[in-house]
Amino acid sequence: MYRTVLENLISAKNIYFDTVSPKSIISEIIPSFYSEKFPIYTPTLEKLHHFANTNSIYFKKYLIEIDKTKFISYEGDVNNFYLNAKKYDTSYQPFYPTWILSSFLLCEWLRSNQNKCDEIIDIGAGDGRIPYCGSLLGIRSIGLEIDNSLTNLQKYISKQTGVNFEIINADASNYDFAQLELKDPCFVVSALPEMGEMFIENIIKKVRENRIDSFLIVLLGSLVKRKFSNNSNYFGWGKIIERNNLRIIHSMNLPTHWTNNNSFETKYLILRQR
Repeated sequence: MYRTVLENLISAKNIYFDTVSPKSIISEIIPSFYSEKFPIYTPTLEKLHHFANTNSIYFKKYLIEIDKTKFISYEGDVNNFYLNAKKYDTSYQPFYPTWILSSFLLCEWLRSNQNKCDEIIDIGAGDGRIPYCGSLLGIRSIGLEIDNSLTNLQKYISKQTGVNFEIINADASNYDFAQLELKDPCFVVSALPEMGEMFIENIIKKVRENRIDSFLIVLLGSLVKRKFSNNSNYFGWGKIIERNNLRIIHSMNLPTHWTNNNSFETKYLILRQR
């Protein structure tokens, strides 16, 4: 299911921006119904739409058809949250989310792969779309977010949709992960290399200090940002990977709002300790 949905989503995304040309800062699509191109269990698909419909960042939606498949287009804005994040000294990445369906596909891979994790900890969880999708798929999911306006939004969405995940308003750079009693976690860190190198180093250090010996970490890099990074190896993460003895076990290209207007996607790297 994962590969089928991802391939068709990327194809639909390119047509969406070429033909519909949405003007909003936040623009994405979710298929309206289960189909061969998007074989997502109907109640799960409905919950993805429910997330968007209860999320205050979206202010516009409409039905469109792309390559004989019906989608709902959701458009919105995150400027208020973006500006609010600037008041936190340790906020390395303002809220600028991945697509809802991309979040679902990332969690689906983590659930189904032989390297699957028991817990997903989304560091800088924003509106909670990754832990929301993880919870939908039966994974213990935790959203760690420094901005209380975003954690309040997470709580509202969780209450309205009935999809429960753990919501923590805290600074990840000094958070005590031991209190979560993690077994085999995956840490998702949505920070681009040029903004988050020191932050990632500190997170890995904190995880190891808490004697979490087996873990996955998901990092993202974009071809758009790559030329500005200090190290172009592995999309800017080469030095981090080498210093922390990590190895890439998988990578995937997912639509995100970072790369909406490009013909390529955002690169997600999934790493484990060597």
